Amino acid sequence: MRPRQRTLTLAQGDRLVNPENLETMAAVTPLIALPPVLAGFVLSLAVGLTARVLRWLTTDGAVAAVLVGTLVFASGGWTRAGLLVLFFTSSSMLTRWQASRKPHPEHAAGRSAAQVLANGAVATVLSAYGALHPAPWATVAFAGAIAASTADTWATEIGLLSKTPPRLITAGMRRTHATVSPGTSGGVTWLGAIAACTGSAVIAGMSTMWLGTPLAPVWAGGVFGMALDSLLGATVEGRSRWMTNDAVNLLATVGGATCAAVLTRW
Repeated sequence: MRPRQRTLTLAQGDRLVNPENLETMAAVTPLIALPPVLAGFVLSLAVGLTARVLRWLTTDGAVAAVLVGTLVFASGGWTRAGLLVLFFTSSSMLTRWQASRKPHPEHAAGRSAAQVLANGAVATVLSAYGALHPAPWATVAFAGAIAASTADTWATEIGLLSKTPPRLITAGMRRTHATVSPGTSGGVTWLGAIAACTGSAVIAGMSTMWLGTPLAPVWAGGVFGMALDSLLGATVEGRSRWMTNDAVNLLATVGGATCAAVLTRW
């Protein structure tokens, strides 16, 4: 008499699951997950609405932030999006810190779409490029762009609180020690410089942990981008209609990304 074959089953809650069905269930389960674009949109929308309520962003600034966040998350996942959120959150908090002592309008109204894109457009393009054409340099350049934006924003927001009046970054070249009023484009202080180095180090460190990028090139890219921003602010900003502060910020992120990528190849 042949022994009767028994089908093994696995308990799942109050039900029994046939092992033959597990492969089918595994194939169906991923379909429930949100597509990266939709997940990025939902998360970015939550961040954008929160920032609008907190008056960290204007209405158009929140729209731009959702666009940037969605594209970065869709192309780079939570690690790249997390680096972007770290920059945005820390910079926004510093912007509001002792805002009554700071002259810029974003300290009361929030950052506009132009300011969001000036700081995030380069990183967004690099993230999308890296998704289409994977290359180590693109990831390092992405982190360098964010490090530059962070370094510049930290330098500005903390430097405005310096008890020592700022000097133009070109003062040494012009052999003058003339000071400028706080908030003047191209003005630098030791407190702001230390803040820039610290902010760039924070981004470089987290990028190393999350993205596996080398520490030194990203940090150097951030500091270089901040210095380039100050130099352009002191020399060419306002000299033509299109050379606005936002244009200078955009060029500084290009410089930070380029510096980081070049140093990585050495």
